[in-house]
Amino acid sequence: MTALPRLAVTLGDPAGIGPEVVLRAVVDAPWPCTVVGDRRLIEAAARRLGLPVPERVVEDPAAHCPAKRLFEGKPSAEAGRAAAGAVRVAARLVSRGAADALVTAPLNKQSLGLAGEPFAGHTELLAAEFGAVVRMMLAGGPLRVVLATTHLALREVPAALDVEGVTETCRVASEGLRRFGVAERPRLALAALNPHASDGGRFGDEEERILAPAIAAARAEGCTVEGPFPADTLFARAARPDAPYDAVVALYHDQGLIPVKLAAFGKATNVTLGLPIVRTSPDHGTAFDIAGQGRADPSSLREALRVAAALSKSARGASAPP
Repeated sequence: MTALPRLAVTLGDPAGIGPEVVLRAVVDAPWPCTVVGDRRLIEAAARRLGLPVPERVVEDPAAHCPAKRLFEGKPSAEAGRAAAGAVRVAARLVSRGAADALVTAPLNKQSLGLAGEPFAGHTELLAAEFGAVVRMMLAGGPLRVVLATTHLALREVPAALDVEGVTETCRVASEGLRRFGVAERPRLALAALNPHASDGGRFGDEEERILAPAIAAARAEGCTVEGPFPADTLFARAARPDAPYDAVVALYHDQGLIPVKLAAFGKATNVTLGLPIVRTSPDHGTAFDIAGQGRADPSSLREALRVAAALSKSARGASAPP
């Protein structure tokens, strides 16, 4: 009998809904879960919510957060420090084999900045922690979407795109999907940047100057990639039951996340591709506006736990992907 995957689950920003959704999700999880975060905060959250304290708790001694910050509903350096420290501790647990997958509750980017962390979020923090080239994939309902860029102002996206970066995104996506058992030769569809894929250069030249050469380079490396396709119709095709693609490569945050969240809001999962470990997270943020009110829905975190368990098995060749 195959042992159940062991999951390391971070508390997230303690001033947000992380403590609530984590405690609600792990209380009846069928997998062994180790919650990583300040024990005092976990105990305080459990008392406030009327939930049991998890049996397995691991702390970062260097990142304690005052209990008054719990459910405060606003960013702070202490909360950012505690949240980032928990991610690093949990990642090292998985890296050394003490857990099989990492599941992270939401961080707050402003709290990270106040704590002096130079990272926009989990993806960037974990890339630095492991020295890895990574990409963010959001999977939900019928869609898997891999992002070429993540947390950028929209006006900065065109300048952030180049042939090498888009090619690298296709490579990381292909390798990640293969590792997790989606397909031996994953089929990727690349979204265009401009309306109508620029209509022959009428609405920009990124398709001809960047995207077409990137597709050629990715194909030369053995990736199966088609496009660039106009984004307004691509996601409808990719969501069909008979879709000819295993994943869509989107060029910027909202281009990729809007269709996934429309199809599966509250059930989508963020997966970091390119790491040497399995890492997932829910599809929502810290929701400071409802922190501590007992209203947070743990469904997306439960789905992140399920996907992490399934991917850890797939990475070991033990079962089919989710």
